[in-house]
Amino acid sequence: MDNPQDDTTLYLASNPSDRIDMFASLVSIITFPEEGPGDSAGTPKAATKPDRPEGTSVGIHLLPQELLVLIFEVFVGLDTPVQNLVTLTLVCKQWEQIVEGTPRLWRCISGKEALSRVQRALVMAKDVPLEIDYSEETAKIGSKTFFAEIGGRIAHWRSLVVTTDNPEPAVAILKVAVAPNLKTVRLFCEWGRQWDNRQFTLFRGEQAPLALKDFHIRSIPVVVEPLRLSGLQFLDLREHPIISAEEVLRVLSVSPVLERCSLQHLVCLKDFALPGYKQEFLALQGFENTTIQLSCLRNLVLVGLPVSFVHLLLSIIRAPNLGWCMLDCKIDRHDQSPRSELLTAHISHLIPALTALTSKAEEIEIASFDGNDFTFQVGQFAIGNMGGALERKHLDETLEWLCDCLGGHVKALPLSLVLFKVNVNSIWFSWLASTPRVTKLGLWTDPFSGPRDIISLLTQPLVSAPTQWLFPELESIGTIVARSYAKSKILEMVKARHSFIEAQRKDAGHSVLKPFKEIILRSGSYSISKEISRHAEFLNALQEAAKDAEIWWEDIKWTGNGNSSF
Repeated sequence: MDNPQDDTTLYLASNPSDRIDMFASLVSIITFPEEGPGDSAGTPKAATKPDRPEGTSVGIHLLPQELLVLIFEVFVGLDTPVQNLVTLTLVCKQWEQIVEGTPRLWRCISGKEALSRVQRALVMAKDVPLEIDYSEETAKIGSKTFFAEIGGRIAHWRSLVVTTDNPEPAVAILKVAVAPNLKTVRLFCEWGRQWDNRQFTLFRGEQAPLALKDFHIRSIPVVVEPLRLSGLQFLDLREHPIISAEEVLRVLSVSPVLERCSLQHLVCLKDFALPGYKQEFLALQGFENTTIQLSCLRNLVLVGLPVSFVHLLLSIIRAPNLGWCMLDCKIDRHDQSPRSELLTAHISHLIPALTALTSKAEEIEIASFDGNDFTFQVGQFAIGNMGGALERKHLDETLEWLCDCLGGHVKALPLSLVLFKVNVNSIWFSWLASTPRVTKLGLWTDPFSGPRDIISLLTQPLVSAPTQWLFPELESIGTIVARSYAKSKILEMVKARHSFIEAQRKDAGHSVLKPFKEIILRSGSYSISKEISRHAEFLNALQEAAKDAEIWWEDIKWTGNGNSSF
């Protein structure tokens, strides 16, 4: 069982407001109200630094030094600026001695600090393990200057988190130095950077530190295999890291305590194809009749990878305790399909874990960004495909597999659509239009582009005899208002559907259409103001047409008469 104190410290380290509240509570327990500008005898206070904080009782002054140090360590987190530590030293002599005499309080070295403060923190931290954090967006120092200043202390680095368009100053240090105490390495570069076939080998080409538990590389061509990673808790590789399929399997096999694994768009695997029979490949790599036990794995993300590799990986691992799983594979050939390449009997051992992820789902969300991809999300499980060979049958296969293999409750769930750049003439939309169970629709690109925009399709029946509407069970719609005439088009659509509902209810007592319960609108261009008050006339008209539906503009609920609430 984990040490409760360690858990609390980790939680507080990521919640600065809670640290401050706790610190205030601890101090309030041992303090009295201030007595005013002088003491009880009316003597003015000295102008010099007091021996203890003004307005406190003797109690805090007499607390054991070890307890005060503990209070300070709880209060000071990884995001506490050096200036705040300096301020604490000015409170009283005792606090000055604690802050300056506790190197651990100065352990965070951040690019958000001025150079002089970074230098002071390095001096005050002495030999304690250092937490290095550099984000170009918030940095006050250039990356070359920052890493030149801290590079000499690499033997004391405990964690390194770098987010920058130019990671080379950090990588340059890691290439030639040994960092025996590193537990965390997170190097993030802007997506899409071209490296011109360059590659980086870390730690002189030797094995990574045995202490390393958290390894994240994004968009940087780091050669992973020489690191001989093992015993990881967190693994995240995206875009350019260079790693073979064999090495991925090896790392997983020697990391039984792995909790999170994310492999996304690895260009090094783009040509991966299972040669011959799977057993031949596994035997070649030493995995014949072998499974990889990952009982601690809670988060698994495999995105933008060849479907054959994803299938191989899923057929080998055993992960009974998943809390989130996302599978999004590439289908680049017309002879491939989810059913034949991925959703086979070889992954049946994962069905209980995947079923558990969907047990509390209230809907099936189907999302598409450009018409050449789709993702189905059911609860905490998401599965999709992308690629130029995507066909309508692939959608049918995936939905059928979800309903047949993950429990009867999935089959009864309503559908929620989230669409971006989807052409109404595409296979995507023709498939969606034939699905009557859609209750939510999100259109988060310009829905009025093209001669047959989606809003117009919702405004009138698709077929008049017998009457058939697009998405008859639709109760919630969200879209952007990207053009000046969009308001009138949206209002026209809502009026048409609700008028039809009222007419049918009057004639037959019921309607094939559902009334809207929620309409969510966002500004889609600079020409459309985000200020809700600018759209009062339109929103009032929409509220009247939609009857009891909730109307939202930029996450603000419209309550009518110019009033609104968050």
